[in-house]
Amino acid sequence: MTDTASPRLSRLIRDTEGLLLPLTETADDVAITRVEFGFDLPKAPTDSSAAPHTASPAEAAGHASLAGTVVLATEPVRSSAGLDAVLTAYAGAAALVVPSGTHSHLGDGVDLRGSAGDVPVLLERSPHVTWSEILVHLRQLTEGATSALAWPDVDDLSALAAVIAETTGASITIEDPASRVLAHANLGDELDEIRRETILSGAIPDWRIAELEESGFLDTVRRSTDVVERPAEGTSPARSVIALRSEGELIGTIWAAYPTEVDPAPLREVLRDAARAALPVMLRTLRRSPFEKRIRREALAAILAGSADLGPSATLLSLPFAGSFCVLAFTEVAPDREPVLRFHLRAAFADAVLAHVSSAGAGPSRAGSAAVGPAPAGSARAVSAQAGARRSAAGERVHLAALVQMSEPTTADQVRDHVIAALRRSLPKSETLCFGVGTPVDRLDAVHRSWTEAAYVVDAVRDGTGDDSGANEDGSADERTQKRSGTYGSPSAHGRILGATIRDVAASVVGLQVADVLLSADEPMIGRVLGPAQALAAHDGQHNGSLLETLRVYVATVGNSAEASRRLHVHTNSLRHRLGRIEEITGLSTAEPAERLWLELSVLAHDRS
Repeated sequence: MTDTASPRLSRLIRDTEGLLLPLTETADDVAITRVEFGFDLPKAPTDSSAAPHTASPAEAAGHASLAGTVVLATEPVRSSAGLDAVLTAYAGAAALVVPSGTHSHLGDGVDLRGSAGDVPVLLERSPHVTWSEILVHLRQLTEGATSALAWPDVDDLSALAAVIAETTGASITIEDPASRVLAHANLGDELDEIRRETILSGAIPDWRIAELEESGFLDTVRRSTDVVERPAEGTSPARSVIALRSEGELIGTIWAAYPTEVDPAPLREVLRDAARAALPVMLRTLRRSPFEKRIRREALAAILAGSADLGPSATLLSLPFAGSFCVLAFTEVAPDREPVLRFHLRAAFADAVLAHVSSAGAGPSRAGSAAVGPAPAGSARAVSAQAGARRSAAGERVHLAALVQMSEPTTADQVRDHVIAALRRSLPKSETLCFGVGTPVDRLDAVHRSWTEAAYVVDAVRDGTGDDSGANEDGSADERTQKRSGTYGSPSAHGRILGATIRDVAASVVGLQVADVLLSADEPMIGRVLGPAQALAAHDGQHNGSLLETLRVYVATVGNSAEASRRLHVHTNSLRHRLGRIEEITGLSTAEPAERLWLELSVLAHDRS
């Protein structure tokens, strides 16, 4: 019921969203027959800066041969005249992919009639994707194209799962070959144990996979070319599953869990048709994923870094220039816990867009993945990534970041409280998750300020919990930490979640900013600032001592010898002896205000580096 066919131009544009940025509208929805580089075509231009000319009869014949062709024109476009020349040279093609930045040369003198005339539809390559990736992706789209005769036109797995569920009355799960859930659709409020655990964790439970492997059921599914049945067991409903194959290779499975009132015979027919309809969607999902994640990461990096040209990145991530934006920065999450955290955040907030980010410099530095979305104020879109707050002289700090777009203005305190409430049950008892909330902004080009602030805030929160190894059963450690740092959090039995805004930890953030300013000075200044702390660290390394930690605690207690002794678990006489050794090694007095300030700044900068 599903026939292979050439894709239409409108479908190709939709399936390349973010990779290609449309500059003109589709006036004539032609079928795409091939994808070629311009230099592989006989009439490719050699000089994009040349003035346009009237096509000769021979050129007109060449243009006719381009019908249904998507041409990748890699030569740079440096002016409106150059763009006009490229469009004229490839007149007759269905679409023309031009280099990044071409949009800046659009002018009144350029004929942009689209495919209704002789000029092709104009698409601009995203700066975050290579020409070879564009070529491979476009050709895969044409190879995997379908004309859905018996199915609605779906372009993602979630929509496909919903259609199957509504058609059959069963709950649907679409999985990859490793049994990871890619999409699901539930009917009714009642969920069996297996499905509930799958939805909560974002993956099939390990014990369930082991059970299916041991019984040989998964092996049967992998080898089968038709629907495989598994009868109901206790409270677990009956299930039908069909494998998705491309040229014999297993690329995924569709599972249907259905109650007793559903007739399995029609369900099997639906699954067979669904498998054919799902094949091109699955192929696009699996093939597009590796470099799509990278270009989304780089697009988000550009936004967080405050790029001067946000147009391509905003288009790729479907973000408006004006709105209500806020950035969250999380401490690093263990690799095995990150998928669960990502799943819970995505489930708790609507319209999450996942991305990885990698950039260098004083702003965001490195990336991972997760997502959050709107605060309670309304629907939102979120883009997430892992990134470092700032580079220092000795390294970089790495965080998990989330760019949140809200439907209406929301305060940082509201965002903080909503995140805590949403994640309260997502962490094991032994783990602590700290995060910072940047001040909300109303323009995309101001997002980098919110991100920088959030990164400083989460560093302040993390530093404020450094001396507490974990929460006590009664939450007393959390209470002390929150009272000392000004953070808010959940000391529940599921772990500690501590969040803060700039108002909560303003003094600590100022200290971190001062440290970064000192570390960005010239080498002689950095040497003088770090000298005392480095001397103590070297002495500790040679003598297995703790003078640097002693100074750190003494500074943190504002010179309160009794409190410092208590925290260090030493007698006050031992503390005095250690302070004497610190003064001997550094040549600075802890009693002299200016020299004591030098010692404090040295420790601050040393810890930051």
